[in-house]
Amino acid sequence: MFLDICFFKKGPRDVPASSLLLGLAVLAYLIVGVVLLGLERDWSGAVVEAVVEALMLFGFLYMALYLSQGIPRLQQTATALYACDALISTAAVPLLAWLLVTPEAKGVYIFLTLLMLWHLAVIGHILRHALAISFFFGLGLAFGYVVVSYQVMMVLFGQTM
Repeated sequence: MFLDICFFKKGPRDVPASSLLLGLAVLAYLIVGVVLLGLERDWSGAVVEAVVEALMLFGFLYMALYLSQGIPRLQQTATALYACDALISTAAVPLLAWLLVTPEAKGVYIFLTLLMLWHLAVIGHILRHALAISFFFGLGLAFGYVVVSYQVMMVLFGQTM
């Protein structure tokens, strides 16, 4: 189901409203986030950063759904966002590890950029369905969220994500 969302075949409405599924999606998000952040940082710092990222994502989603009067869709949308992020970010783990070993592997940067653009498109797709807005507005919200969250993480932790 989450792969279908990542390939734009389904939306968050197709995700069952389940606290257990949301919890598993958040857990997957946190594990992948800690692994990614832990590639270049200490593990305890990676855990703190991953938790802050997860809370920021939930806060952003809650605010967006609140403003669009879509709070009843919060659980399904949050599950879709966390799970799809975990799936796409999992693909980044070997690429980032490869860069740590071979920083001059320029082709990896192309794949990472494409992965990042796909991730933005998936977030935009999920937001489009959850907020009943156009894909391009959803994409703009996704981009705005990524830029703001990056800046917040820089202020809080003083390094790039």
